[in-house]
Amino acid sequence: MSTNACFASIKNHYHTLTKAERSIADFVLANGHQVTEMNVAELALAAGTAGSAVVRFCKSVGYTGFSQFRLALAKETAASPSPFLPLIEENDSASQIAQKVFASAARTLKNTLSISGTDNLEQLAHKIVHAGKVYLFGVGTSSPIAQDFQYRLLQLGYCASCYTDILFMSVAAANMQEFDVAIAISHSGRTTATLDALKLAQEHGAITAAITSYQSSPLAKLADYPLTAYPDDINYPVEAVSARIAHLCLLDALYVILAVKNDRNSAMHIETRNDILGKIRKEINS
Repeated sequence: MSTNACFASIKNHYHTLTKAERSIADFVLANGHQVTEMNVAELALAAGTAGSAVVRFCKSVGYTGFSQFRLALAKETAASPSPFLPLIEENDSASQIAQKVFASAARTLKNTLSISGTDNLEQLAHKIVHAGKVYLFGVGTSSPIAQDFQYRLLQLGYCASCYTDILFMSVAAANMQEFDVAIAISHSGRTTATLDALKLAQEHGAITAAITSYQSSPLAKLADYPLTAYPDDINYPVEAVSARIAHLCLLDALYVILAVKNDRNSAMHIETRNDILGKIRKEINS
């Protein structure tokens, strides 16, 4: 856990917290500076909970205990005195709304990189290099993200297939084999069809990865290599555009790692892609 992503971790785990833990989360989110000066008993009293709930809360949001949590909180509040993004309000102008949406996207990308790290990206890239086939699963708003990454993998010469139809997802997953890689994409990490496809892929010996926005979601817990975005869903309760941007950036980073680090002739494949695009553009312009 990064030492400067405390607020993002609380928000990411918020919907999985117990009632008592949410009370603590609400107090911390509203009074971060004050909490850095408190002990367990004082925070419990302020939040109206027991001391044991404070300890459970710290562990639920990714820390070993209160001491580590308070240290991370102190570092974050010192570096960023105003950790909250303003809510979009009904009387905001178009300019204000745009500024808040862009600020949310920037914060989401910063938090995602800070908390997620790069270990899973590097390990997943290694698995893809040696994979038989790569299967991508995603429905709804996740389907164009899956399709985009399929296209990028094909550019590099990988055998990649994308499935966005619920029936096709299950049939495809049932045909996966050892050394194949399944990548499931879901904002909530709870989409039944996507989760079922990844389970089926795993049962058939495939390597599994997940792109989601919740570290504690069933999809993230199931995958061998979970990659998590950290959108601002408390301030923006609908599925934020920033989440999809973060998912794309995670996969773009994976694409570039593969292009730079793998042992295939990526340059040759990209040159071939550019030649094809050049011919298409000439035909369109003629």
